[in-house]
Amino acid sequence: MEVVVSPCHLLNPKPQVKRKATEEWLEEVIRTKNIKFRYFISLSFNKAQANEINQYLDNQHIKKVILDFFYPNKKPDNRIRIWFFVERHKSGLLHLHLLMEGMNGLEWLSHRSRRITLRKSTLFNIIARDFSMDDVLTEALTNHLQRYIRRLGTGKQSVDLRRTGNIKERVQYVNKSLCSLNFNKWEHIDFQNSDL
Repeated sequence: MEVVVSPCHLLNPKPQVKRKATEEWLEEVIRTKNIKFRYFISLSFNKAQANEINQYLDNQHIKKVILDFFYPNKKPDNRIRIWFFVERHKSGLLHLHLLMEGMNGLEWLSHRSRRITLRKSTLFNIIARDFSMDDVLTEALTNHLQRYIRRLGTGKQSVDLRRTGNIKERVQYVNKSLCSLNFNKWEHIDFQNSDL
């Protein structure tokens, strides 16, 4: 995969300028590729990596786990797109932020043979017809991630999966490490695993 970096990245070495140029470039990619991010996911690991390269290798597995959740059999060409952003805790260990497209929950549930794990309270809400399909999908995905990503753990803080909200604010948030000395250049973006 060839990484295409905006020309403005090469001209602006100052952290604040680099951050703004990166945010503008990512927003342009979202517009030109017509990406409709629905979810913002934060993953915090029990056994976190300290090295970006090792985290990128783990990201490959994480992407496979997510795509297997949505497409348990054959992966279509027009599958959901995911972007990976690595962030360093003050401890020096890494955690992950993802921007991810979504799909229609009823279509996802009805067209593919799958097993999902839900809490008993969610099942009661479904029976009482007091639920949204999006809530079912996000809970099932959270449980799927915790089951198949061993380093993740099962605590409530290991997976924070929510609606994206204002995409411009999310893009700014995932690029905040450019204003610090945490990463060299654009190492916070996992270009290899992101659908850029």
